Amino acid sequence: MRRMTWILMVVAAAALVLPTGGPAVAQVTVPGPDFNNDGFGDLAVGVPGEDLGSATDAGAVSVLYGSAGGLASNGQVLTQDTAGVPGVSEDGDRFGTALVAGEFNGDAFGDLAVGAPGEDLSDPDAGAVTILFGAAGGLGGAGARLLTQGNPEPGDSFGFSLDTGQFEGGDALVVGAPGEDVGAAGGAGAASEFDDPGGTPQEQLLHQGVGGMAGTPESGDAFGWAIVSNDFNDTDGIDSLAVGAPGEDVGAVADAGVVNVRYAPGFGQPFGLTLLTQDRPEVGDRFGSALAEGFLAESDGTVDLAVGAPGETVGGRLGAGAVSVVKNDDTGFLATGSQLFYQGFAGVPGTAETGDGFGSAVAVGGFGRGGGGLAVGVPGEDIGAVADAGALNVLYGLDGVGTERLTQADGAGTNEAGDAFGAALSDPFFHEDDVLEDLGVGAPGETVGGRGAAGAGSVLFGDAGDGLGGGGGSQFFHQGVSGLGGVAESTDVFGAALS
Repeated sequence: MRRMTWILMVVAAAALVLPTGGPAVAQVTVPGPDFNNDGFGDLAVGVPGEDLGSATDAGAVSVLYGSAGGLASNGQVLTQDTAGVPGVSEDGDRFGTALVAGEFNGDAFGDLAVGAPGEDLSDPDAGAVTILFGAAGGLGGAGARLLTQGNPEPGDSFGFSLDTGQFEGGDALVVGAPGEDVGAAGGAGAASEFDDPGGTPQEQLLHQGVGGMAGTPESGDAFGWAIVSNDFNDTDGIDSLAVGAPGEDVGAVADAGVVNVRYAPGFGQPFGLTLLTQDRPEVGDRFGSALAEGFLAESDGTVDLAVGAPGETVGGRLGAGAVSVVKNDDTGFLATGSQLFYQGFAGVPGTAETGDGFGSAVAVGGFGRGGGGLAVGVPGEDIGAVADAGALNVLYGLDGVGTERLTQADGAGTNEAGDAFGAALSDPFFHEDDVLEDLGVGAPGETVGGRGAAGAGSVLFGDAGDGLGGGGGSQFFHQGVSGLGGVAESTDVFGAALS
């Protein structure tokens, strides 16, 4: 997703250091997403496990609205039962599994697309996406619209992932359906691009080998698991598209994972690599499970790509996880120069341990400490004797200011077993017009009042000197506190998605 921000970061093989004297880049920021157009950025939080009446795991969305004092809720809970929202809350819809903010109808208010991959249409778990439009009173059901595939099938899980991009003018919406069968290849995966999603949407189906995407669809590839877009080949504002297929076999290496790239303008033009893999793919790496874009590895304004591989084995420790930074030179992604990071390597805090899941979520933002940063979720990280409490590692590059590891204690909460802090990250956003970006961090496993996996979230505010969660402070949220509507219940998984 293209964001109105300029971010500088370098990732070096031996140390996170950027030589001094690099070019200065001006920053222009607008607070957002701003669903009520009041000049402060807002944050939407998915609650896909929310039970509504007798409908288990129907799902819901809560919204935190910005003000000079931070973020707070007006108590509203948006569901498929909200007046004006198409459909009905049903068992297993999991409304709120994926979220992405955009401007879909051309007015001054930010809008929100909400994925419900468990939605039953004519077939079970075909999936659907609802677009909620912003207004002076915030997001609501007025004018909401439902998007589905042209050919929904059982288990497609359409709406599992979402992103926006500038492909044909205006915000287009891209929807992942990683369970899509392609021919006889079960679960090969697909994605749909909708131009004018808030008006007269036109769908283009994408899968490996179709719609400008490289590769061949095979069973279990899960193409569409993660999606991100930006101007990767310097086409003056027309975005390219990167799609993760973490179940892709690379040669004989099962579930190593790949990322498929469609460059703009035109499909299939040889600007650069169109199929990204790790240098040393291994069984179960699941490279492509998480994607983020931004100015990561160069100080010349090129947009690079961070790719999570949470299943990566590190030193014999299964599922320790890793993140690759794939470099770009404005002609596309390069065959050389990518860097691999994991805990304990190149100054990254922590120790690679079995099941850490480093790289389960990634985000790139101008968080402070003199520049930008790469935030990496580590939801399986043990904090002392507290198993799977989770952590967030942030790699800062500008002027070599180093790294930090944050836990839920830094996010105004408490480290507890199974919290899975870092399992989900928002796109970095601007709560205020202060140049520095802020980040929402989900802890969907949080126990609230004895209710396991009720879920919680934190907002970490950027600070020029301290980076995330330092001098800028933080806030902690769950259902039933800080004005948030709803009741924290077991397996609600509040915080499983944020935008």
